[in-house]
Amino acid sequence: MSDRLRGGMIRWFGSAGVVMFLVVGCRLSFTATPLEDPEDAGSPQTNPPAEPAPSNPNPGTGTPNPGTDPVPDPGAQPGSQPGWVTLYEENFESLADFGAPTWARDTYPDDGPFSDNGQFFRNQGITPPTAYRLSHPFGKDGWLTLESYSRDPQTQLNQLALLGADPDVPSNRVLRLRSIRHTDATIVRPTAALPARYRITVRVGHAAFGDGLGGNNGYSGGELAEPWRQGSATSENGYYWLSILDGVPRPHNNVYIHHHRKVTVDSDNHYPAWMEIFDGRSFVSSGRHPVMMFALDGQGATEPWTGKPFLSYSGGTWQPSGKIRAVDAYKDRTWYTVVITRDLDGYTLEVSGSFEYGGLRTYKGQIRTADACIWHYNRPGETARSACLDETSLPGLAGFPLWPANQGWPEYFMFGDPHSNYYEGQVHYDDLKLEIWKD
Repeated sequence: MSDRLRGGMIRWFGSAGVVMFLVVGCRLSFTATPLEDPEDAGSPQTNPPAEPAPSNPNPGTGTPNPGTDPVPDPGAQPGSQPGWVTLYEENFESLADFGAPTWARDTYPDDGPFSDNGQFFRNQGITPPTAYRLSHPFGKDGWLTLESYSRDPQTQLNQLALLGADPDVPSNRVLRLRSIRHTDATIVRPTAALPARYRITVRVGHAAFGDGLGGNNGYSGGELAEPWRQGSATSENGYYWLSILDGVPRPHNNVYIHHHRKVTVDSDNHYPAWMEIFDGRSFVSSGRHPVMMFALDGQGATEPWTGKPFLSYSGGTWQPSGKIRAVDAYKDRTWYTVVITRDLDGYTLEVSGSFEYGGLRTYKGQIRTADACIWHYNRPGETARSACLDETSLPGLAGFPLWPANQGWPEYFMFGDPHSNYYEGQVHYDDLKLEIWKD
C-alpha cells in the first residue's frame, strides 16, 4: 500500500452523523448532526476539512452462489472489539490479467420488464440487437465478478478491462475500465449479495468520459442510443463511481438501471445542462463533470423511462425530491475515494478528494432508509414500512407491481459503465475494500 499512498489517496478521520428528520405534512426533510466515528478511506498525508454548512440553500473457500447467498460472515474473533473489519479487498497488485474468457451470444437475461428484451420494450416492438456477454469471477474466493458486453465478438477483453499502471504512480497497478464504443459496457460487482451491514470503499479517478461542453462530448461522433432509445447518444456521457442496486448487476440498456438503483455516486457529462452543481455559494446550471450523490425516492412518481426521482445530496443537505443537484464537480487527472455504508437503519455516502469548487475535502450525506422510503430498501426477509409499499403497476406492465408487500430486494454494489447504448471513454479504479460490522 505504501507506493500507492503517494498516488493521491486521502486518509482522513471523518465524522459520522445522526440524521434528524422534520416531518412536514407527509414529506421529510433531513439535517445531519456530526458524531465521532473515525472513517478510514485514503492517504496519510492529508486531513481534508470537514464539510461546512452551505452559505446557501468466514470468507468461504469456494465461489458464492450469485443472486441467492449473501457474502459469508467470517464469525466473531476471540477478544475482538465491535467495529468494522475487512472481509475482502482487492488492490489489483497480484492479478496478472483476467485471462482469456470467451464471449457468449447474448440470450437476453430476464432481469425484469426493463431488461433488454423485457416486457416494457416488447410492448413497443423494440427488439434487442445481436450482442455478446461474458461473466468472469476473480479475486480471493472469486468474491468479485467482471461483467462485460459488446456487439462485436472480435473485441478483446483487455481492451475493455485492463490491469496496468496507475497514471500517477506507475509502480502501482490499477484497473482501467474502458468502453471503446458506446455499445460496449463493463462493470465490476460482488459475486454474492451483500450482508446486512457493510461498507464499500474504492478509489476512482483519471476519468475520460466526456466534458459536458457540447460537441461530441467524448464520443467519436454520430452515435445513436438505439434500439431502446431514439436519437443521439452524444448529449450524455459518464460512468458510475459506486452504486447499490436491487438485483444482480450486469450491462443493460440505460433505462434498466434507472429502475434498479437504491443509492448512487455517479457522473453524467451532458449538454445542454438539465441539472445544477453547488459551487460553494449557489446552485449553477452545468453538466460539466458533476459529482452526483443521491438516493432514489420510493414515494415519488415512477416515470417509465427514468424511474424514481432523485433525493440529491448537495449544498450540505438532502435536496427536495426531484431536484437534480450535484455536490461538486470532479477534476481531470485526479483520484478520489468513494465510500457507501449500509448500517442498521440507513445509508452513508462519502466522496473525498480535490474538487473543482470545494477544493480538498470530504462530502458526506446520511439518510435513513425507512423514514425516507429509499427505493426497495428492504432486503429478502425484511418488511418495508407500509407507507413505502405500492402494489400498482405501470401501464402495460400488469404483473410487475412497483413495491409489493411480500417481496424484498438484495443489495449489490457496482462500478464502471453499465450502459449498452450510452457512454464512451475510460476510468480507473483501485483499492476496493468490503468491510462488515462485528459486534
